Amino acid sequence: MSYYLYGASVQGIQDFIFKTNKLAEIIGGSELVEDICTQTFYKLANIKETDENIILSAAGNIKYIFNDKKTCQDFVAKFPKLVMQKAPGITVSQSVVAYENTNELPEKIQVLEKNLRIQRNLPPSPIVQGFMGLERARRTGGVGFKRTKDDDVIDQATDAKLNARDHYSLLSKASGITIPESNDMAFDISDITASGTNSWIAVIHADGNGLGTILQNSGKFLTENNEFNSFSKAIDEATKAAIQEAFDVVINKDKAEKAETNPKYKYPIRPILIGGDDVTVIVRADLALDFTETFLNAFEKQSVEKFKGFKTSGLNKGLTACAGIAYVKESYPLHYALHLAEELCKDAKKEVKKDLKGSEMPKSSLAFYKVQDSFVKPLKELKEDTLKTKEELSFYAGPYLLPEVEQLQSKLQTLKEAAAKSDKTKVVGKLRQIVSELYKNESTANFMLERLKQINPKFYKDLDLASERKAMHENKTSQLLDLITLNGFNYGNRQN
Repeated sequence: MSYYLYGASVQGIQDFIFKTNKLAEIIGGSELVEDICTQTFYKLANIKETDENIILSAAGNIKYIFNDKKTCQDFVAKFPKLVMQKAPGITVSQSVVAYENTNELPEKIQVLEKNLRIQRNLPPSPIVQGFMGLERARRTGGVGFKRTKDDDVIDQATDAKLNARDHYSLLSKASGITIPESNDMAFDISDITASGTNSWIAVIHADGNGLGTILQNSGKFLTENNEFNSFSKAIDEATKAAIQEAFDVVINKDKAEKAETNPKYKYPIRPILIGGDDVTVIVRADLALDFTETFLNAFEKQSVEKFKGFKTSGLNKGLTACAGIAYVKESYPLHYALHLAEELCKDAKKEVKKDLKGSEMPKSSLAFYKVQDSFVKPLKELKEDTLKTKEELSFYAGPYLLPEVEQLQSKLQTLKEAAAKSDKTKVVGKLRQIVSELYKNESTANFMLERLKQINPKFYKDLDLASERKAMHENKTSQLLDLITLNGFNYGNRQN
């Protein structure tokens, strides 16, 4: 019997979703991408979500095994056009690999991935042609499609996003709520920050570790044990369970504390991507670290739980993940923030993969950066230009492993308690002065730390500043700026 391994990679997702800085349109774009890889795919293939031949169906990627050549050919012919009509601006790369023996599946998946990479380099023909005489949408540059009530010209892609903005599949995935109340959902960035004390938001991107290694080492056995489909679903379920736990622990807690006194409270979060082992969300800045830490811990735990019962050995350890958090002002271009979050995630992955032995699993970690200016630079340049002193002291203390995040949280609690008594001690202000001095003269800053030890020995001990000073001298890295940055998101006003 012949099998036909079909693969599709949706291209231009980020450009499509983040072509605008309006949250309502970003939400609509995210919902359209989610629908393409699920409901649109299921309907055209005439299958159900539980179909055993589905290997992957999320986050812009589809892998499915067709048992019939004619059915596969019809799907390949129709799917790209359907996608481009539903979400103008998105294109689809496709490939099909035929094979005879089910044991060949892991090898054929590698061939499929190679073919898809080749297909991505072939430019597709746009479905919308823009001639010189046609009016353009001023915000996006696309061909004008219709006029809004405000007499603004929008393109077809923007219209499709606005029509999809009231969908709730991603928020339901993240929250576990079947149909969230529309009054609770944020449709503007200012809705996310409204329940906070300032105008800072965070874009979080998280991605699983070691999945490729597992497929390489265990793919053959997953196929032989007829567990490939179940394995893909287990990863998706672990991700969904983990983000729901983070939502419950962090977001629902915030709502319980603030919604009663604020009848206009809206969830300070909007998921942009949830699929496979990938997660991207926009969240209020002061909640981002707690949310990410909870998610990473839950993902480890949930992946172990979801992998129970597999006949294939080597899955009992579950998966780990890394995350990047880009802190930006609510007016900052979100596509740049997403790119930075992805760079931070890659940086965390790179760090945890150092010195790994054999099939050892990388540890979960996270990295973050607060954007303070309007310049757009690669992360490497940002670290050199903004986080390094003339004496080669680095304020980039990450990426943080989860135990290190726990220690960081403990220090932040100490800072919070100290800030509550700031009229007596003003220790947070003193730390700012020390950080400022470190950019000028490390010796003077060291003297100020010694002075702080004499004036407020309890704070010095609780914040473990002795270890901080030791780290500053031994590996030329300081955590002080991270502490001040994270602590600052709890205070301020809409203008800061």
